[in-house]
Amino acid sequence: MSDRPWKAAERAAAAFLAGRRHWANSGEEVDVESAGVIAQVKHRRVCSLAELERLAQEAERQGTQRNKVGLVLAKRRAGRGIETPWLVVMTAASFREMSGPLPGETP
Repeated sequence: MSDRPWKAAERAAAAFLAGRRHWANSGEEVDVESAGVIAQVKHRRVCSLAELERLAQEAERQGTQRNKVGLVLAKRRAGRGIETPWLVVMTAASFREMSGPLPGETP
């Protein structure tokens, strides 16, 4: 059985979030879930801003349903041996849910 790059990316994302990876055919809507976070994982050469926006909104919806923060972990696939950083994408509402009030703001 081959180890597809997207599977390796999902395993790395699960380790990053200290969570577990859902199987692609498990029927789950999320790729990774931890105690306080659910995440969609995308490992692609190209992903539009509109697609990231849609994914972040869907992750927010799924996170709200599970009383967790929903986010997208995206990693650009630049080619064999070329490392790229993970990007964490979330809506402002998810960010507020995760971080709470910023310094100087009243709760």
